[in-house]
Amino acid sequence: MSVREPWRLRKALLAGAVALALTGTAIGWSATDVPSPSPSPTESAPGQSGQSGNAGKPGKADKAQRPQHLHSESVVKKADGTFETRLSQQGTVDSVNGSSVTVKSEDGFTQTYAVNSETKIIKFPPPAADGSPAKGGDGKRLRPAEVAIGEIARGESVRISGVKSGNGVTARQVVEGAPTGPGKGMGMGRGHGHGKGHGHGLGKLKDR
Repeated sequence: MSVREPWRLRKALLAGAVALALTGTAIGWSATDVPSPSPSPTESAPGQSGQSGNAGKPGKADKAQRPQHLHSESVVKKADGTFETRLSQQGTVDSVNGSSVTVKSEDGFTQTYAVNSETKIIKFPPPAADGSPAKGGDGKRLRPAEVAIGEIARGESVRISGVKSGNGVTARQVVEGAPTGPGKGMGMGRGHGHGKGHGHGLGKLKDR
């Protein structure tokens, strides 16, 4: 055997080993390129569940559970550049006479308001026995009327607004018998009903 034959044999063996290595690499690549199977119809896609889109979200609060305004104090800047401290309150009449009315809120807050000729006293007619708005003999709904302070009695529910001056507060408007549930504004704007949703537009009787 010549010297060249062992060399040719080694060369052939080396070529075979290289070919075998390349074949194994190709097989490995093809295995990693195989796409993963699609989810079966019974599987849920990421981020989805069998519940509706509103699941887990708190439902709308019942009207009776909504916050109810009891009393507040605020400072406003008037058109002439001066400042005014205004009070508003909802509660029951604790005491009343010809010159003042004291109102107590459900949380115990009590405030006395002076009443003068500028104070507007508005009284709503009591509802019918079934709770519907009161109606006159002609079938039309009775409207609130402006009355004297003597028409307001102790224990009645009222909403009142006033202006603070020093240690005293003068009532601008007293509303008795009006709806006091959530969303029923005091209508303290300028007759546009910008209270807490459905104001009765009584502000025009207050601002003069």
